[in-house]
Amino acid sequence: MAKNMMSLTRWTARGAALLVAGIYVVLVLGEFFPHPHSGPPTHFREWAGIVLLTSAIVAMLVAWKWELAGALGSLAALAAFIVVVRMRNYEVVAVVAIPGFLFAADWVLRRWFLAATTKA
Repeated sequence: MAKNMMSLTRWTARGAALLVAGIYVVLVLGEFFPHPHSGPPTHFREWAGIVLLTSAIVAMLVAWKWELAGALGSLAALAAFIVVVRMRNYEVVAVVAIPGFLFAADWVLRRWFLAATTKA
């Protein structure tokens, strides 16, 4: 049962990370093709937001290999994004944070299972 739960958590986190990364790529490409919708970023906050969101997405993909490091990196980048950009629509950020929380849960479950099987 525990192995099934760990596998489900890991693959749900991976699927959610791919979904969020895919949507991000589509949104970024949509800004450039077929014609630009807006001009290039002009303020520091805009550039910082782009860098932080991209960092969060990359960290989600890093979490495929290193769950805890990727999860913490993704959640830290999203927290910094909220502060720097002064984001007030927390629902969107919460959806983007789901893979980070799932990867952290996967890491905790695997450590707990390893500790439980080592004692037994």
